[in-house]
Amino acid sequence: MTSNARQAMQAGTMSRIEPWLNGVSVFILSTTFLFWDASRAAYVLLSLAALGFLIRYRPQLPRDHRLYAWPIIAFFAATFISVAYDGFSDSGMNRLTSRFLLLLIAIPLVSLFYACFDPSRNQWTKFVIGCLAMGLLALVDILVLDERRAGGGHNEAVFGFSAAAMTTVVIASYHRFKKTSSGKLVFAVALLMGFCAMFLSGTRSSWIAIIAVLIIAMIFYLDRYSLSKRILVSLALIVCISAVGLSIPLVKKRIDNMIVLVTPYVKGEEQTRFNSLRYRVEAWKAAWNMGMTDKVFGNGPGKWKKSLRAYVEQRPHLAALERINHAHNQFLHTFFGSGFIGLISLLVMLSCHCWIFAKYLHERYSTEVRSLALAGFLLLVAYIIYSIPGVPFNGKQYLLMYAFSTASIWGCLLGALQQSAVSTESRPG
Repeated sequence: MTSNARQAMQAGTMSRIEPWLNGVSVFILSTTFLFWDASRAAYVLLSLAALGFLIRYRPQLPRDHRLYAWPIIAFFAATFISVAYDGFSDSGMNRLTSRFLLLLIAIPLVSLFYACFDPSRNQWTKFVIGCLAMGLLALVDILVLDERRAGGGHNEAVFGFSAAAMTTVVIASYHRFKKTSSGKLVFAVALLMGFCAMFLSGTRSSWIAIIAVLIIAMIFYLDRYSLSKRILVSLALIVCISAVGLSIPLVKKRIDNMIVLVTPYVKGEEQTRFNSLRYRVEAWKAAWNMGMTDKVFGNGPGKWKKSLRAYVEQRPHLAALERINHAHNQFLHTFFGSGFIGLISLLVMLSCHCWIFAKYLHERYSTEVRSLALAGFLLLVAYIIYSIPGVPFNGKQYLLMYAFSTASIWGCLLGALQQSAVSTESRPG
């Protein structure tokens, strides 16, 4: 079969697959908290189908794709080495296969989104519907089930940050919805529901992340103005959103509580009791001290509770620390579990992924390419900021959200880039 015939067959196949791909994508993002097992199963099956497509058609992705794929492989390999060094313990293998594998199998998904990219389709629909689903779940939790914080039946911190992650992607989609009044309404409602889920979860770390995301997004959208004006408008927007947020009792209570927690550290006062901030500070110290016992390969991804128990036995005044399930800092937790090889591989992965998206923010690229690049970059910023008080690269739902979102955004970006190149070449003269 000639290359032209193969390309024609591939194009015909992809045109039939594209509606199904978007349908499965919508299901994955909108049911992550409602039907977690079904959502994860759909993601795994979609990745396997993408692997089959990759083997059969072998699409030629741009060289930049290596900066997406190889760092993920390196991060997974570093974790595997740590598990092997730990003797393939059951807990380590469980984390490797049930969590980190979710990140690895995102790689073939890129080729599927790349080959199926259709500029006439709205690639942002899955994230819009995801935000709507998260917002509805949050409202049901608070208004119907009378929950203290919205969690969608799961951990509130995971729920709140997942809502923030989807909202950051929707923020970058304005160019596809601004052309009609109904489109603007859909965009506004999706953002409103995303913010609703994020605020009602009471997850303060996601609020901090979204502030940074909004500043970057506004600087991008207002690039025709001077930098000082863009920063001023960004701050004004944040003040408005903060004012609305503080009108919600749950938000105001969580902010007031955060001020109370931080004040003793600012004043340099001695901490005499455990609170959520002290738990984090002591967990950071514990992760560093325990990690230093095996700096190269780490203690093993599944050894946190066992190592922490031994750590606390030598420090009885920290007995309350045993309830902590992780280091509350992704970088320190990775250092504890996988040593410097894991920490370096994580930093390389985040740096490379930031680079591939930041590169395409330049004005010489099409609006579609730049918007997808902005979505990926904002998502990375949110994950990096959240990695300071949390462990988003250690939880199943965190990892599925990162893997699926970055794979779909990156694949669509490469597809949009190819379409731009084809349209440029087809112009007369």
